[in-house]
Amino acid sequence: MKNSKFFLKDTASIITGALSTFADLKKEIDNIIKSRFEKFINSQGIVSREDFEALIDRHEKLNSEFILLKTKLENKNRKNSSKKKK
Repeated sequence: MKNSKFFLKDTASIITGALSTFADLKKEIDNIIKSRFEKFINSQGIVSREDFEALIDRHEKLNSEFILLKTKLENKNRKNSSKKKK
C-alpha cells in the first residue's frame, strides 16, 4: 500500500513536471514565431495599426490647417483686389 501511494505520488509529480515543461515550451515557440513574424513585417516595410492611425490623425490635422490658411489667403486676396478696384 505504501509503495502504491509512493508510486502514484511520484507519477503525479513527473506528470506535473512534464506538463509544466510543455507549457514553457509552448510559450517559447510562441515567442519565436512572434519574433520571426515581426522581423518579416519590418522587412516588408509594413507599419503597425497604431502608427497608421497616428499618421491619419496627423494628416487630418495638417489638412484642416491647410484649408484654414487657404481660406485666409483667399479672403486677403479678395480684400486686396477689391481695394485695387476702388
